[in-house]
Amino acid sequence: MKQLSRYAYANTRIRAMISKLLDEGFFARAASANLSVFVEMLGKTWYAEVLKRFDKSVNPKDFEIECRNRDREIIRKIAKFYLSRNEKQLILLLDERYTVEELKTALRLWRRKIKGEDLQITGRFLSLSSAKTIDDVVEILEGSGYGKAVKNARENYLKHDWLFPVEISIDTEYFEKLGNLVEKLSPYDRSIARKIIGAEIDRENLSWLGRIHLYYQERVPPEIQGFIPGGSHISIEELRRMSVSISEVAIQKTKIPPMYREIIGLIPHNLVEMDRLLEGIISQTIRKAFIEKPFSIGIPVGYVFLKLRETKRIISTFMTKYFVASVYQ
Repeated sequence: MKQLSRYAYANTRIRAMISKLLDEGFFARAASANLSVFVEMLGKTWYAEVLKRFDKSVNPKDFEIECRNRDREIIRKIAKFYLSRNEKQLILLLDERYTVEELKTALRLWRRKIKGEDLQITGRFLSLSSAKTIDDVVEILEGSGYGKAVKNARENYLKHDWLFPVEISIDTEYFEKLGNLVEKLSPYDRSIARKIIGAEIDRENLSWLGRIHLYYQERVPPEIQGFIPGGSHISIEELRRMSVSISEVAIQKTKIPPMYREIIGLIPHNLVEMDRLLEGIISQTIRKAFIEKPFSIGIPVGYVFLKLRETKRIISTFMTKYFVASVYQ
């Protein structure tokens, strides 16, 4: 009863938010729409609140910033529904995923900038503009929560002149933070939170496995830790083996669920479809939690994961249609 009463109010509010998530039918209709029609479609959803912040026109960068700001407002609002410090911290940390993505984007711009391109770094990591070396980056990021992650990858960055060990280190640091907070939850909440976050880690790891085979092939040195620990269904050992060989025989020998074997079979030539199927697995895991454990941390955590994924799709669709419209103007 204590568990039930603790979540009753929050779940009522969050389920109302869940009902406003866009379904696949919306994205199917959006696929054939031009930019103006797509904006009109958004105006009939909660994204109308985002569009109201602009005058007559909006560019993709500003649209992305406003969508993310809106998500942050929602996450902070959800966190206020809960009294437990552990629950609040976990929910608020989900917002940090945007910070991680912004940091990785800023680092990519920084690397291109020091290679001679005339680029501007904007946003919260504007200070990276003054960095000349990776050591400067570590110093600038001290206190950001990710300076240590960059420092841990410094040697591999200098040795191989690639950013990907730095990005993997940042992602690993983030998911370790999530994992540490999950372990502080009650056993009831902990089990469902592990499933949802573990499914997301599986998706991240398989996306990286796909990039290894598509872009790097056998050029990824074995000493570089290229995968995030904590996945629900695919171990680091299996991922490392598949990073060497992704043949049908190798896939069938893996100790992973059949549905993941079929998805891995799409590597390296159909990564878009692979990502779509992986997102489907996460959505299924979350929606299953809504039914099986309706009064658990799975409700807010699951909703935030679904909302961030929806926002990502909306931003990507908007950008594509914006640039297509620009070409044909």
